[in-house]
Amino acid sequence: MQPYPLLMTPYFRHGGETPWGGALLRDAFGKPAPDGPVGESLEVSALPGRESVVRNGELAGRTLSEVLALWGEALTGQPGGEFPLLLKLLDAREPLSVQVHPGDEYALEHEGKPGKSEAWVVLSAEPGATLCCGLRDGAPPLDRLAESGEIENWLNWVDARPGDVFYLPNGTVHALGAGLVCYEIQQPSDATYRVWDWGRVGADGRPRDLHVEKALDVSVPGRRLSKARGATELVEGGSATHYILDKHFQLSRLNVSGTMPLPAGRMLLLTPLAPMRLTWPDGGLDLRPFDSALVPAGLRGAALDV
Repeated sequence: MQPYPLLMTPYFRHGGETPWGGALLRDAFGKPAPDGPVGESLEVSALPGRESVVRNGELAGRTLSEVLALWGEALTGQPGGEFPLLLKLLDAREPLSVQVHPGDEYALEHEGKPGKSEAWVVLSAEPGATLCCGLRDGAPPLDRLAESGEIENWLNWVDARPGDVFYLPNGTVHALGAGLVCYEIQQPSDATYRVWDWGRVGADGRPRDLHVEKALDVSVPGRRLSKARGATELVEGGSATHYILDKHFQLSRLNVSGTMPLPAGRMLLLTPLAPMRLTWPDGGLDLRPFDSALVPAGLRGAALDV
């Protein structure tokens, strides 16, 4: 079977698993999410037990891991191994926990899984919405802040507006504030060390676990980040604004004004913000806003049209 672009049905984290979630992924973004608070739509995911599922073509109903087993390097562009990325949408009705992610070496040693670097694109923001990227100048050590509860006074909050892009390499203390919906691209890992959770309780009525000692091990003191500044180039069929080139992923915004050929030989994850059509030599797909499409590395001749 020849590789073809895949439309994915997401896996939803909701209810007590994401007590900070809201209703926008279902009500405003058109996702087939369950009732109640939904915090995350795992759009392209091969995490065990949290996999997205193909919803078009011959492989409809297959999980992403099953597709990887069938197509291998023709899907990801990489020989062997696990699926290399995770794409999700987040709806933060309330602030997320203050947390930090480990790098690969620490995570593999202590958790048996990869580390986690990530990036956010703000899709929707209530007036005055903010997010946390690091601690303010002069902040005491992280463990002392968490123990005393003074961490809330030392978080480095920055304004967040639709279209803003933030890069969060491993080791960055961070949190999404309330009133934000974000696109997130990340390494395929849930290795997260929670430092502060605003006094919330989990589904069992108890405070959720904190991981302050491990967070202290992996956090980068003094790191504070602001929004990423993109570099724009004219390309056939429009322009491309490049924001992040991490060793694990590249993040760009494509501004399509005609027919834009897509590069071959590498896997692409596409999330359109407006209706458009994805074509390739053997077919085409109409994409709706906030659909998630995976273009396999082995597919040649793909293009976007508006």
